Amino acid sequence: MVDLFLCPIFVLVMANNVFIYDCLRVPSGKKGGLYKKVLCENLTSFLVNQLLERNQKAKSIVTELVVANSIGTMGNMARYAALGSTLYSSVLSSTVDLQCGGTYQAIKHGEALIAANRSQAIIAGGMESNSLMPTRIYNKNDPRYTENSHIGVASFSPNGNIDLKQAAENLALKYGLSKKQMHLWTLNSHKKASQFVGSDLYLKHILAYEGNTTGEQLIRKDLTFESLERLQSKNLIDRTNSADYHDGAGLVLLGGENSFSSKPLAQIVDIEIIGIKPNVAPEGCILGAESLLRKNGLSIDDIDIFEINESFACKPLAFMKYFNLDEGVINVLGGNLAFGHPFAASGALNLINLLCALKLSGKKYGLVSAGAAGGFGCAILIENID
Repeated sequence: MVDLFLCPIFVLVMANNVFIYDCLRVPSGKKGGLYKKVLCENLTSFLVNQLLERNQKAKSIVTELVVANSIGTMGNMARYAALGSTLYSSVLSSTVDLQCGGTYQAIKHGEALIAANRSQAIIAGGMESNSLMPTRIYNKNDPRYTENSHIGVASFSPNGNIDLKQAAENLALKYGLSKKQMHLWTLNSHKKASQFVGSDLYLKHILAYEGNTTGEQLIRKDLTFESLERLQSKNLIDRTNSADYHDGAGLVLLGGENSFSSKPLAQIVDIEIIGIKPNVAPEGCILGAESLLRKNGLSIDDIDIFEINESFACKPLAFMKYFNLDEGVINVLGGNLAFGHPFAASGALNLINLLCALKLSGKKYGLVSAGAAGGFGCAILIENID
C-alpha cells in the first residue's frame, strides 16, 4: 500500500491573461509650476476616481492600488491617495520605489497577482512631485553625513554614485551620437507632441486635474533648432537634450479576461525588469528590451512601435542605433523631452503614449522601455486589441 503522505502532489496552475482596460494621466507640470501646491497623492486620487467612474464594476472588484514614487514624503503615499479617493477603505494600497522604473514594477506586481488569480482587477501606476520634494538630511551618525548639507539625490550604490548625466554622456559617446542629432531628436519630440495634443485620443486618456485648463506645461510649439543651439553648453549632455524636473501622475486599470464588460485596450504579453550595473543605467532601455525579446523568442522586427524613455535624448537614439531601427517607429507621438519626465510616473506616461500610437496606427505589438537609476532595465510588451 502506498503511503499517500509521502507522495509529492503537483498542482498545475494555468496563468490568467492580463489586460489593460483603461489608462489615464494628468498633464505634466514643471517643477514650481502647474502643481506647485498640489500633492501628487491628490493627483492620484483624482485619477483613481476617474477610472472608477469610467469603468463599471471597477469599484467593486479592484483589490489593490499600487503606485510608484521616488522622492515623496514619508509614509505609504499610495494609501494616502486611496483614502482620498472613492475606493473602499478595505482596498490594499502600497507604494513602490524603482525610481523612473517604478511604474513598471507597479504594473508587474499587479499583473502577477491577476495572472495567479489572486485578484480580479488592480490599479497601478506612478506619481511624482518635484515641486514638493521634502528637504532631508542624513542622521549625524550616518557615515554619509556632512554638516549643513541636505540629500538632493539619493545614493543608488554602496560603491559610489555616478552622475546620471555623466552616464548619459558615456552612452552617447559609446554609440557615436552628436549633439546635433540629440537637438534634432528633441525638436522632433516637441513637434510630434504638439500634433498629438488636443486629438480625440489624447483627450480620452489625459485629463486636466480638477478642471485646470492649462494643459501640458512643457511642450514648446515654437521650439527651433537655433534656439536649442543658443541655449546649449559646452557639455555633450545638457538642458537642451535632457528632461527637466517635473510633476505628474498616471494610472492603468488592469484586469483578467472578462473582468469588465468593456473590451480591453491591450493585453500585457510580458514584463521584464533586470538589474544592470548602476553606472550604465541609461542603457537599461536597450538591455531590458533585449532581455524581454530573448525570453519570448522574438526579434526586434516582431515589434511594430517602440516607446523609449526620453530622460535623455541619447537613449532613444542609442536604442535606434543598437537595433538598427527606423526613427519613424520610436516615440511616434513625442516623448518625455516634450511631455515631461515625472520620474516614477514616467512609465505610465510612456505606456499611455504607446497605447495611443498603436490605436492611431492600427498596429499590433508595442514595446515600452526605460533604464532606471540604480541600474535597472525595464520593458513591457503589449498587444493592441482592435
